[in-house]
Amino acid sequence: MQSRDDDLDALLARLTATERPQELTLNRTRSADGSITEQWQIDTPEDVTLYQQLMALTAPQPSALGELIHQHVPSLPAPRRTTKPAIETITLGKARDAWLDSIKASTLPKTWTIKRTAIDLLTRFLGEKTKLHTITRSDLARWYQHMRDNKASTPTLTNKQSYIGGKGGFFEWAQASGHYPRGDNPASGHVSYSTREKRARRKFGFKAYDTHQVQALFAPAAFGALPLAARWAALIGLYTGARASEVGQLLTADVVEDGGIPCIQVSDEGEHQKVKTDVSLRTVPVHPDLLALGFLDWVEQARDEGQERLFPAAKADAKNGQGNWISKAFSRHLAEVGKNWPKAKRGFHSLRKTLIQELQGAGVVSELRAQLVGHELDDEHHVTYSRAFTAQEKLDGLRGVSPGLSVLAYGLNQKALLPLLKNSTRSTRDKRVTPKTNII
Repeated sequence: MQSRDDDLDALLARLTATERPQELTLNRTRSADGSITEQWQIDTPEDVTLYQQLMALTAPQPSALGELIHQHVPSLPAPRRTTKPAIETITLGKARDAWLDSIKASTLPKTWTIKRTAIDLLTRFLGEKTKLHTITRSDLARWYQHMRDNKASTPTLTNKQSYIGGKGGFFEWAQASGHYPRGDNPASGHVSYSTREKRARRKFGFKAYDTHQVQALFAPAAFGALPLAARWAALIGLYTGARASEVGQLLTADVVEDGGIPCIQVSDEGEHQKVKTDVSLRTVPVHPDLLALGFLDWVEQARDEGQERLFPAAKADAKNGQGNWISKAFSRHLAEVGKNWPKAKRGFHSLRKTLIQELQGAGVVSELRAQLVGHELDDEHHVTYSRAFTAQEKLDGLRGVSPGLSVLAYGLNQKALLPLLKNSTRSTRDKRVTPKTNII
């Protein structure tokens, strides 16, 4: 302790013994409790050094107990730094090529070409050598505005946005591949339809068929002009609301039994099978009218003949999709039957519109309609809390709440149609569909 006091005295002597006194203290006050407060002025590097030395000498010294504890208590480990994985740098041009390669095998040729056009437009606008991870939301906003300035319509912009910024789009792939930071998708949320544009889309979109038009399309005299497979495809579209692509890719194994109810599965489990969205995966009961027309017999006959595909004419590698042949055959039929109808956008897809509107008019609740046709409800509440309906509920409805699919009544001449829906080979009327469990 004596040595410490001597050092302090020596330092104080140095502070006052120079030719130019180092007067560090500006003022000094004593409070009522006897404590002293000083304000010091430090002007030079020497002042700093003197101050540091004085503070070191006057700092409290650790006690013997403190030293003992310090010796026996291990020091805490240094905190480990965690760093986020670095983004792999890649140019926009190379990322474009990699993305197109990654989706080619699972995308229809026509759709792949459309997506390639979209990413090519973005690449030309921002530059092939642009580093992908440096692209911002503002860059994408400029691109969309550039297309607007060049007279691109809202539907065109919406499609571009879905390919670049939507689910399964370019930037989602880039984030999953480590080429772009996860989080905000810079290409999404830029384009939407105005209220006026939504009205126009409804006005110029596919029109549903009215009752008289349905009966004309399925009148035996006209209906017989279609090939047999196309007749069944049209009936499936009318009674399930399935899209042409969904009908075209059906397998004989997709006709199943769920809880004793004959059903058609819209699936992506088979080779070359695809669906538009996850909610498109569904199980639809076979309507009683289809059963009465011999649908199960026709399916069983296809199985007996070794067919895996319900519609062999639907080529898995068709440029415009597996439903293209159905759409074309039905469009030719429509052109003949409806040549004197008022002009409107009609086609195979109009069968889907017809079913949806018929169900709506019959009072089928929106949740049940959505599960029958593979629509996604806008309300997040439905997505979170609604349950999957059973095949029986889909067919017969919810007691006291809603009718089901069986409420459809198109008034077709089933007796006259029945001979048009049979093959010349033997009937298999007594056979049943293959039972299937764990139907989703």
